[in-house]
Amino acid sequence: MRPKILLAAGALLSGALTLTACGPADVQTASFVTSGDCAREQALVRRALDRSTLRADVSGDGRLDKVAVASDPGAAKPCRAFVGVRVRGGPTYSTHLFPGAVPVKGLEARIVGLPHLGDAPGAQVVVDTAAAVDSVLGQMFTLAGGALRPVRVPGFGDGTFIIAGGGVVYPSGASCTGDGRLVLSEAAQTKDGERYRVTRRTYEAHGARVRLRDPVVKRARVPVDRLVARFPEFTGPHWRACTGTVRR
Repeated sequence: MRPKILLAAGALLSGALTLTACGPADVQTASFVTSGDCAREQALVRRALDRSTLRADVSGDGRLDKVAVASDPGAAKPCRAFVGVRVRGGPTYSTHLFPGAVPVKGLEARIVGLPHLGDAPGAQVVVDTAAAVDSVLGQMFTLAGGALRPVRVPGFGDGTFIIAGGGVVYPSGASCTGDGRLVLSEAAQTKDGERYRVTRRTYEAHGARVRLRDPVVKRARVPVDRLVARFPEFTGPHWRACTGTVRR
């Protein structure tokens, strides 16, 4: 079940920018490639990247690139939140979040992970969409084919997935392995409240566009107080095992 939509406003989150943005498509240039769906996307993302101190190797060339999110809490979908990457010595890329999982008006997205999945060079960008009450509802992006593209994570059918949360009775969690596989787990508490039934799916990541396939499925029953010890993806830090150099 998709988490409930947020109903409350939040404070400005680090790496985000507020400015009105939505309308006709941007003009694409060789040095800045946007989604083409929002008139002010380029201005929003450029300013957010100017202010950001977050760096990781997203392009895969071994150098650290600037990464940021830009939010416009009052804009219409899909122009309420963007993610951008400024490649060191190269172009800038951006796109908006999936329209069905953008921040509720008054809240802002934030970057919560820079994992490196699969064997293709470059890290992915994981964004907390700020679109769920009891969970961190994430979207993942990767730089491939001359654009910043969403990764279709097996979650709710639109590429979104729960990084952490879901409540005490039905928690979910996400993480990665040291060799760059994606881990998605969900649990259900038994009626007596003493155990969880856990299903963990571990996905291989293929190619530059991070195609997630061939999950290895593990099922287990664990005592409530042993859930995190046996399945650490239910708590943070979620991406430590597959994260390279990151500067903040």
